[in-house]
Amino acid sequence: DYITINISSPNTPGLRALQSKDALMELLSGVMEARNNLSNKPPLFLKVAPDLSKDDIADIGDACLDAKIDGLIVSNTTVTRPDTLVSANAGEEGGLSGAPLLSLSTEMLRQFYARLDGNIPIIGVGGIASAEDAYAKICSGASAVQLYSALVYRGPGLVREINRGLAELLRQDGHKSVAAAVGSAV
Repeated sequence: DYITINISSPNTPGLRALQSKDALMELLSGVMEARNNLSNKPPLFLKVAPDLSKDDIADIGDACLDAKIDGLIVSNTTVTRPDTLVSANAGEEGGLSGAPLLSLSTEMLRQFYARLDGNIPIIGVGGIASAEDAYAKICSGASAVQLYSALVYRGPGLVREINRGLAELLRQDGHKSVAAAVGSAV
């Protein structure tokens, strides 16, 4: 239903360099121009890393607004390694996903939502394994959420569980819809 421009994979050498403002603007204008020449114009979403500075967030946010992209996906995997990791593989290179990514990606989401002032829809990704996790993403600015790692470990029934829990959390906080809760904690 949409096309993702992924400039955030830590497993592709040099890809994250496209997150710099000039390189990103060049990429986005070319992709937007190509998309606009299609008869069917699918929405374009930009997927970013969670390992960004405040300046990076400002530059990427400005580029998204200037290019008029349709949405942002926050975030891909992280290259950081929290001290809480206990696996023998904790020091491996590449992207880390799942629960260790939750707080980092949610904070990044919150910062992007504030920078974009709610003008671009954001899909929240990273460490979601419960209704509470999804709700935290929504309240931090996500219009929608995506699940990956938790689905592998918990299976597709997790979606139903999250939907039911999310409905209860919305009710508890007096929100009539997910849309009403988007960004409510920012």
